[in-house]
Amino acid sequence: MKKNLISTTLVAIVLLVSACSTGKKALQEGNYPAAVLKAVERLRDNPDSKKSAETLKEAYPLAVSTSKDEIDQLLTSKDPLRYAGVVDRYESLNQMADEIRHCPAALKIIKSPEFYGEQLAEARQKAAPEAYTAGVNLMKQGTRFSAKDAYYQFLNADRFVPGYLDVKERTEQAKFEATLKVMVDQIPVPGRYKLSSEFFYDQVYSFLAKGLKQEFVEFYSPAAAKSLPYVDEILVMQFDDFVVGATSDKESEKEYTSKDSVLVGNTTVNGQKVNVYNQVKAKLTTHRREVISTGVLMVQVMDAKTNKPRASQKYPGTFVWVTDWANYNGDSRALSPQQLELCKRKPMMPPPPQDLFLEFTKPILEQVKGFLRNNYRNL
Repeated sequence: MKKNLISTTLVAIVLLVSACSTGKKALQEGNYPAAVLKAVERLRDNPDSKKSAETLKEAYPLAVSTSKDEIDQLLTSKDPLRYAGVVDRYESLNQMADEIRHCPAALKIIKSPEFYGEQLAEARQKAAPEAYTAGVNLMKQGTRFSAKDAYYQFLNADRFVPGYLDVKERTEQAKFEATLKVMVDQIPVPGRYKLSSEFFYDQVYSFLAKGLKQEFVEFYSPAAAKSLPYVDEILVMQFDDFVVGATSDKESEKEYTSKDSVLVGNTTVNGQKVNVYNQVKAKLTTHRREVISTGVLMVQVMDAKTNKPRASQKYPGTFVWVTDWANYNGDSRALSPQQLELCKRKPMMPPPPQDLFLEFTKPILEQVKGFLRNNYRNL
């Protein structure tokens, strides 16, 4: 019974995959252009596919007729961007025809696929001023989001008619107005930790430049921001408080007794020397030195116009460097190999303060990355 169930399931999966690859599913859902393209792709790999042939034979006439109907509806509508829709339909019709012409098996089924080169060229000539005008009107609204929409309209105008009027300059201006311009203000740490803080800030800069690529967000150093007419936000990062190299010494004593009796000497019994066995003891003193470095980074996103914070967060970081050693009194045989190894150690010197500073900032950096992702996602 279980074997039959598995076989039935496998058959169903094979049929589903086959239907998807032949375009049958797209045909059933009324997506006729997709059904045509899938069927042609299948026929290119398998010219003898009957299902693909049937799908293509049924889907292509429906794709042509529905596209033409949609074009007629667009042309009679009051949609200010109707010719953009007309261009899309003609491009779809031409793509289907081109795919069929380059597939011998498909060309046997659809012998004369229709091209609409003149109609497409005419539609593009009318779609370009539509998109251009829409972009100009959107720019007049004076918001960053309307500039973003204008940017895409100008791109469309240039796609429809390359170099249309002054569309190149308009596109650049719209992109500039649509882009959130953020000045990154890093408050330096004075003294001997300056180099370490600069290294930390450089890592943040690197993340902003490479790990947080957003089309409509640009980050600038204070020097670079001077060349801008304005900035929208100021990202402020400052180490509010930090302590590097705070030392804490801990000491503990414990007495250990060997688990088994060991040879502790010999004695004479009835004129004969005999070994003496007994448990032995040792007092182990364990030393632990912790060098603690900790700090808090404050991150604020300030509105450049109002100078009020839009978002603010503090991120703590801690790094504890440890060295352990020990010494004992008594019989070493009462101690484990690990304890004896610890007794061979000497207290180590901690890393330089610059390195300790960098270590406690590592967890802070990861938190800051999350903050930046959340604040500058999908803008």
